[in-house]
Amino acid sequence: MPLSPLHYPIAYFIHKLSKNFSLPGLIVGSMIPDAEIPFLVLIFGNDGPSHLVLHSLLGSATLGTMLGLIITIKFYPFLVSYFFGVDREKVESKCKLSSALAISVLIGTISHVLLDFTNHFYNPILWPFLEAQMIYSPIYLLLGEQFGYLWIQVIMGTLLLVIIFVERKNIAESLLVC
Repeated sequence: MPLSPLHYPIAYFIHKLSKNFSLPGLIVGSMIPDAEIPFLVLIFGNDGPSHLVLHSLLGSATLGTMLGLIITIKFYPFLVSYFFGVDREKVESKCKLSSALAISVLIGTISHVLLDFTNHFYNPILWPFLEAQMIYSPIYLLLGEQFGYLWIQVIMGTLLLVIIFVERKNIAESLLVC
């Protein structure tokens, strides 16, 4: 899903299910796999794979989690406080290295891979053990190329708008730190 923010609702709902998970870790984890896309386009052009290592279960669980932890700890507090005006110390307190943060980032990366699996033709989910072309999303095959990708964007976009409406009071802190 090139619209990485549309992965946010999964992070939000996981956090709502258990406050033990770090919302910043879930958010960064749920978006970090898409960080490989610009690099893949630079290397392979538009005709190459749009997903590779970070869109596999192994890659997201290892490299994705490591990158997600670094970004959550080192960059997330600055970015959220700078762009959204949230108290930096409050954000930093939620982004300290801990097992809860690491597990949150891991869950976020895995949720991204599993969500993308439902709506992409090319899925390296079991890379390096199986070629991506051998693994097809049943939903994508059922709906076909035209709608195999669109359905999830509509659902996730709608969920994101509902979340924004529900959390409209003190929105930045509610959506990015809680």
